[in-house]
Amino acid sequence: MSGGPARPPDAPAAPRGLTSVPWIVVLLGVGLLVGLLVVVLLSLRGEEQRPLPAPAPPMYLPTLGVYPTATPTAGGATVAATGSATPSPSATASPSAGASRSATPRPSTSTRAVTQGAVSARYDATASDRDGFEARLTVVNGSGRGQDWEVELLFTGNVKTIEASSSSGVSVSTQGSGVFVLRGTGPLPAGQSATVRLAFGRTGTGDRPGQCTVNGADCVLG
Repeated sequence: MSGGPARPPDAPAAPRGLTSVPWIVVLLGVGLLVGLLVVVLLSLRGEEQRPLPAPAPPMYLPTLGVYPTATPTAGGATVAATGSATPSPSATASPSAGASRSATPRPSTSTRAVTQGAVSARYDATASDRDGFEARLTVVNGSGRGQDWEVELLFTGNVKTIEASSSSGVSVSTQGSGVFVLRGTGPLPAGQSATVRLAFGRTGTGDRPGQCTVNGADCVLG
């Protein structure tokens, strides 16, 4: 005889699987939650590691610039100018009077003769004796219009007096010892010549001047 109560012979035994069902459900639920959590974490990490799209390149709009253009001037040179440029007062300033005077060369003796007309003269000694000598002065106007003329004769101090005569008219003046100035009494017509006869008084020798000029240009000494 046993000490415990006897199981009724007609009572069915409970299957072992039913006693373990609650634990299986719990395990499945936990596994499902863990799987969902892993999926959520992986999706979040994928979004963090996803590269951001590159920004679009900037767009530049064309600008309208003002380009210089060459503008011809009256003297033939070119000056760069723009539509909005305004010439400064210094660009159009005129030179001072002092600069103009210094930049203009003074005419030489030959230049003055050219500007006053193509007048030439020739001096020829024609006779000589102990107390004096005679000479002939020929003045020619080679220009195209009437010209006044002036001849200056420079002798050494031994020539004291002078007498002059000409059919076209002549005047004589003395400027110091041995310096004589002869002038026509009227303009010499274009292409015409004037002959002046000269008589000099002297002490010593010599019948040619040391210098002869006509209207500032040298004479021809014969």
